Amino acid sequence: MNLVKKQRENRYRLGELFLETGLVDVSAVSEGLSIAKRTSFPIGRVLVMTGWLDDHDVNCALELQGLLREGTIDNSLAKDLLRFCHLNKVDINESFRLNGLSRSGESPQTRLGRLFLAAGVLDENQLAQGARESQRHNTTLGGALLMLRFVSAKTLEGALNLQIMLRDNKVNFAEAIAFCKEMHERQVSLREVLGDNGKLVRSNNAAPRLGEFLISADLVQPKDVLTACEVGTEEDNNIGRVLMNHGHISELALEAALKLQHMIQNRVLTYRRAIKLLRLVCRLGAPLEQIIEESESLDEVFKLLRRAAIVPERLVRDVAAEIIDFEDTVAEAMLARGYVNPMHARIGLACLERVKQGEICETKAAFLVHHCCTKPGEEMDMFCRINWQELKRIQIRQDLLA
Repeated sequence: MNLVKKQRENRYRLGELFLETGLVDVSAVSEGLSIAKRTSFPIGRVLVMTGWLDDHDVNCALELQGLLREGTIDNSLAKDLLRFCHLNKVDINESFRLNGLSRSGESPQTRLGRLFLAAGVLDENQLAQGARESQRHNTTLGGALLMLRFVSAKTLEGALNLQIMLRDNKVNFAEAIAFCKEMHERQVSLREVLGDNGKLVRSNNAAPRLGEFLISADLVQPKDVLTACEVGTEEDNNIGRVLMNHGHISELALEAALKLQHMIQNRVLTYRRAIKLLRLVCRLGAPLEQIIEESESLDEVFKLLRRAAIVPERLVRDVAAEIIDFEDTVAEAMLARGYVNPMHARIGLACLERVKQGEICETKAAFLVHHCCTKPGEEMDMFCRINWQELKRIQIRQDLLA
C-alpha cells in the first residue's frame, strides 16, 4: 500500500473520531478495539453491539470519514458535524444544511446567508446569485435578495432581528433556524412567530429599539435602518454607529437618541415626548441637555416672537388646531414643523434672558427681535451689532410693533 495513502487513512480512524467528538470514552474505545481484533468486526460495529453507539452514529461517522480522506472537510468540522448528527438525530446532509454549510464544507461569507441557507429559505444557487448581485450593485446581501425577490421584506427584517437575538444570546442557532423557516413559510413577522412559540417577552419599561425610535422621529428611512442592521450584524457594530458612519444621522443625534432611550426605560419621560425632544435636537443642532433646559423657556420665547410679529397669527391658529398630542405645545409644534426659524428662536431666547436680568423690558425685547429677524440671512449679524448700553436709554412706544 502507498505510504502516503496509509498515513492519510490512519489519521482518520473511526475510534479516534468518536473519542474526540465525545461520543465514547477511552475505556469504550480500548474495549472495542480489543473485541474487534479478536472477532475481526469493524470498530463501529463493535461499539454498536456493546451499546455505546447506534447505527445512525456509525453511518454518519463513515460518511464523514470519507469526506476527511477526500480533503473536503477538516478534522475540526468533522467532529462538529458528527456531534450535531448525534445530538439532533439528523443525517450528514441535514447537518450541513442546518449549520449553514454547503456540501464542500464552505460557509457563506455572511451570517445572514448562513441563516437563510440553514433555514431552507435559499438554496446554494440562490445564495450565490444573491452574492453576485450584491457585488454588482454595491449593496448588502439582504438588499440584493430583495431585488431578486428571493425573500420578502418581512422575512429579511425578521432574519436580521434574529441575528441580533443570536448576538445577545436570546436564542440559539437551532431556534433561529426554526423561527426563520416558519416566518418564510407562513409569510408572517418575527413578532408573530415568537408569540406563537412563547418567546415574545413584553416589558412595560423596555427601551425602544434605536432603529424604530429614529424612524418615529423621521430622522431615517426604514430601508436605511434595515441596511444598517445587516451591516452591523456582519461587522459586530451597533446600528447607531453604522447609521452615523454612513451619514444618515449626526453624532449629536445619536448621542441624544441613546440618552433618551435610557430616560424612557427609566420612565423619566414618555416615548412621544422623547421623539419631540429628539426632533428639536436635530432641528436646533444643540445637545439634549440644552434642549431640555431651554424647552421650559420655549413657550415664553414663542410668545415673544408672536409679539414681535415674526410668527403669523393665522398660522399659529392652524397649527394649534392640528395638535392631537397633549404633550405637544403650540411652540413645540411650530418649531418641529419648521414654521419657526431656529435662528429666530435663539435670538428670542437671548433677548428673554436680558429681560429676566432686568436689562431690557419686554417691549424692547420684542422690538429687537422684530428688528433682527426681518432681515433674512443677517439676523445674527444684526443681533451682534446691538449697543445694549445705548438701548437702555431709548424709549420705545408700546404700539411700535402693532
